[in-house]
Amino acid sequence: MEKFLRTLKRISPGAIVFLIAAALIWAGRESAKECAKAAALCISVLIPSLFAFTAASKLLISTETYKLLGRPFSLFSRYVLRMPEEFFPVFLISQLAGYPIGAALISEMRGSGRLTREMAEELLCFCIAPGPAYIMAVASAAAPKSSEAWISVMLGVTGANLAAALVTAPFRKIPEKSCERISPRLTAEDITAAACSASESMTMICAMVLLMAALMGIFTKAGLLSGLSMLISRLTGAPPAQVYPFARSFFEISNLCGVFGDSTAILPLSAAFLSFGGLCVHMQISAVCKGFSPMKAFIWRGPSAAAAYLICRSLIPKFCVVSVISVSAPVYEEVRFSDYSPLLSIILLIMTILILSQKNVAKSKKI
Repeated sequence: MEKFLRTLKRISPGAIVFLIAAALIWAGRESAKECAKAAALCISVLIPSLFAFTAASKLLISTETYKLLGRPFSLFSRYVLRMPEEFFPVFLISQLAGYPIGAALISEMRGSGRLTREMAEELLCFCIAPGPAYIMAVASAAAPKSSEAWISVMLGVTGANLAAALVTAPFRKIPEKSCERISPRLTAEDITAAACSASESMTMICAMVLLMAALMGIFTKAGLLSGLSMLISRLTGAPPAQVYPFARSFFEISNLCGVFGDSTAILPLSAAFLSFGGLCVHMQISAVCKGFSPMKAFIWRGPSAAAAYLICRSLIPKFCVVSVISVSAPVYEEVRFSDYSPLLSIILLIMTILILSQKNVAKSKKI
């Protein structure tokens, strides 16, 4: 093992980039197909479900309104969870706004000096969640005949994060009550800045999804995903076609929209994968973390995924009316579209590109 690690360290980054480029040429058709499906998924699911929450969370932070939201939960936040009262709204927002938003807000608080490096690394462990909009999309694919199935998945993911906060609370000191006088402000500039910041965040998220989709094309061409699906199928006894979306979701969580099968088994497993997030999500989180490491949060995703599975499984009898769904058709290759019109998302992407190009022009003029 040590020899293998030493060999990896000797490989230069240039050689790795060259190998990836060669692999993309070798699997060009498969990578193009995966990117096309990923782009459709971004337009039809990710942007409509995440953009509004992202803009709202940015606005809450920039106007300091989030501090007011934390005041009613001061006692619970400081004495039960042992976190600063102004951080409790960040915890709530991270459960509703999508994966990288919690990390981005913690990074902003770390940059302003409101959190130490150790506190930021610890709080990130329970601020990773997909948000209710994407959970609804996954639950509707896994259990289309049960309109309340998403509640068990949502409570599983959120409950796992809350359990993580409670378990680690005794190792933190009770923070002091904030005596800061809060005077929120809201201007047209704040709204515009929040929209622009949300556009940049969505551009980063969609770009990472497309990049991972290109790599998924290489994995598909090499037969890695099929082999992994067959291995999991033999271990669990589930059909390979049913396991295939989960094998893909380990790398990129948006592939979880292709799940299907018996909801009593699929929904808890979906909750576990949503709690983990996928490698692409953790790459996004690493990109936004400034001044602290996300490694501790990545390691904590394993226990959180297990807790999400158990919580969701225990809640299925209450919220999932229909337990069996037909598995006759292998639908894992299809992209499930929502009822959103892609026109607004396309316009949003065009606006984002224009905003970013204007920033580049302004920087070049300054230089």
